[in-house]
Amino acid sequence: MPKVTFSYDRHKDVWSWVRIAQDRDESWGTNWRKENQHIPDFLLDKILKASKEDAIRMVEKHFSTSEYQQYKESIMSAEIDSLTNIWQTKEKEFFKILENISQKPIYQNVFPCYFTTGFMCPYKTNEKPNWFMVSIWKGIPFWITTICHEILHLQFIYYWRDEITAKIGKEKFEILKESLTFLLDEDEFDNIILSEDKGYPNHQALRKELSEFWQKNKNFNGLVEFGIKKLS
Repeated sequence: MPKVTFSYDRHKDVWSWVRIAQDRDESWGTNWRKENQHIPDFLLDKILKASKEDAIRMVEKHFSTSEYQQYKESIMSAEIDSLTNIWQTKEKEFFKILENISQKPIYQNVFPCYFTTGFMCPYKTNEKPNWFMVSIWKGIPFWITTICHEILHLQFIYYWRDEITAKIGKEKFEILKESLTFLLDEDEFDNIILSEDKGYPNHQALRKELSEFWQKNKNFNGLVEFGIKKLS
């Protein structure tokens, strides 16, 4: 049975700060500055003006010299232990549901999950195994939803990204990928999800249409095709 592992990696945390700060195109109706409020103004200005590589070096330096950052890292192990203990009570059930819904086997055996001191939770599909993040600023109910949200993304990307991108392009694939997380608020996940997966503001209309389709047709491939048609 697949499993999720939890840890903290400073280099990945640095990457996440830069990744979110430099990519305003994926805000999808959220408040970009609010999502980056953990970054001091002076540092955010530098990140926006720098290349990705230079920005990473700047944030690495900030992390190594900031007593506040070191304090945040000092409480990470306790947070990791708490999340590990709770998640393990739902892990098998979640993966079984995801397999049943997606009609595909879970594509990798281990999903590393890293804490970030940012507010957004990016993932990486160009590293093996693929991994994702949860934010230290949230709590266990939100973390559980984030875990389910990101693994749903990764499963969908692995099996459907190339096919769907060829049909409707990368941008619309991303919209469909994000909108499909409405599934976490459906009956199938009632025993796991405590914190609602609200999605992005710009995707609410599509999420509603997808949900209405799903409640009448519990077929994931049909749901995907419906989403493609709505975005075509």
